[in-house]
This record gives sequence, structure tokens and C-alpha cells, in this order.
Amino acid sequence: MSICIPAYKPDFFELALKSAIAQSFADTEIIVSDDCPTDAIEKICERYSGVVHYSRNPNPAEYKNVIRLAGLANGEYIKYLFDDDVLNPFCIQYLLQALEATRDRGTRLAFSPRYFIDEKNQVTNLGNGLMVESSLKVIEGRDFIRITAVKHHNLLGEFSSVLLRTADCFDEAGRFSLFKVVDGIISGPLDLSSWVGLSLKGAIVGHPMPLSYFRQHSNSQSNPATNRYFIYSIIYYEEVLELAIANGFLQPLDLPIAYRNLINHYSYWRESFPELDERIARISTFL
Repeated sequence: MSICIPAYKPDFFELALKSAIAQSFADTEIIVSDDCPTDAIEKICERYSGVVHYSRNPNPAEYKNVIRLAGLANGEYIKYLFDDDVLNPFCIQYLLQALEATRDRGTRLAFSPRYFIDEKNQVTNLGNGLMVESSLKVIEGRDFIRITAVKHHNLLGEFSSVLLRTADCFDEAGRFSLFKVVDGIISGPLDLSSWVGLSLKGAIVGHPMPLSYFRQHSNSQSNPATNRYFIYSIIYYEEVLELAIANGFLQPLDLPIAYRNLINHYSYWRESFPELDERIARISTFL
């Protein structure tokens, strides 16, 4: 098992690292790939030498760090942990058990509900958009894509809430394939575009227990004010809708609901991104 930490911000990094070290599943390696412009991450890792495999990323960028870590991972399974998130001590054990228990269903990843926390480690909300309750829940890949295409939300969660097989990060030619990068730009959010790609290959399984903590704060990459590529995350949902239509994943009554929800999604962001007005006008003609 490889716990892979793409590290950039030192603010909460040590807490994230400690949660990786504290996992109940013992057969793990912890790999840190450092993008930090200072030596702050390196100095923290020095305190855990012998436990952590540390190296600097020679080509800094969040998506490049994710790709690099997949290539460094030696384990059959990979558990990403972003530098400001936290894992429950049983996270890997339970997600691995869920993935293996459903192997015969063709599951490609395991996830769980996650808590949202603030800068003071206070829980602010529970994310359980796919309604995993009381027992393991297997969702066929086409159904996950359909739900995403209709609702236009990442209902599964972020990288820190998921466990997958390392081999599924690569295509048959050995090239990283979780998400696509064209001219340094990802067509959508790193996490959701990865889950959609995996869902085209098989099912996903949810464990009912919240097993990770996703931190929301002012310096987060999910903050549009600090992420100049955020617009691509917004319009990606239209790409998912087109994918669902092309593959016949939608039910007869889905399409008008999907279009209305997409208009609402774009309308929410139009003040920050006025270029969405053109998309809103075009989609409105479909109703």
C-alpha cells in the first residue's frame, strides 16, 4: 500500500502526515513529493526520517505532483492524501476491505463519506452526496456518470477520500491516465475527471463510515480566487453531460432536469465568470 502525499503548503502538512503514519493498516509506504517553494515541508519530513520517503518534485505543479507520485508508488494500491486533509486511523483498512470485498463486481475505487473541517480543525459539515448508509454500496460506473451529469456536483469526493489500485492510474502503454492534460491544462477538476474516467471502466464502492477530513480554507486550490484554472472545473460538468448523452446513460426524463441544473450551476458562478452567459443562453434553447 502506498500513501502518496503531494505536498505544497506546510500549514497543515504535519497533521496530514501524522494521520498517514497512524493508520491501522501497517503494510504501507508513505511517499512525499515536495512542491513547496521553501524548505518547510522538507524540514518536517526530516523529523520522520525512516518513516517517510521524501523527495522534491523537479517540475512543480499540483497535477504533475499527482502524476509523479503514481510513478513512485510501489504498492498494489494507492491512497492519495492532500497536504491539508486528514485520514481517520481506519481509513486505509476499511477502504481496502471494501474494494477487495467487491472485486467480483468490477469495482475500480473505494470511497467513503467525508467530514469538512475548517482551519481550526472544527467539523463544519458531512459530505455524503451518494448516500452511503449502513453498509457497503456498489454503484455501477454508468450510474455514477448519469448522477453526475444530472446533478452537476462532485458527489463522490476528493482525492483524500478515495483508495484505488495503482495499476488503474495507467493505461495499457504505461502512461498516466487518471486525468488528461493538454498544454498544461486539465479539462476538469483533478478528482472528478479521474472518477469519471475510472467509472467508464467499472463500478465504485462506498464505505458508510466517514473516513477522511477535507479541509476548506482561504488558500485552498478549490477556491476560485486562488486557482486561475477554476473555470475549467465549472464547465467540465457540461462535458460529463455530453459524455452521458453519447453513451446512452441518461433516462428519458433526465435531460431537461440536467439542462436546468446546468443552467443553475452556471448562473451561480456567472458573477465571477461572465463568459458563462453565452453558455447559459445556448443551453436555454434546449428547454
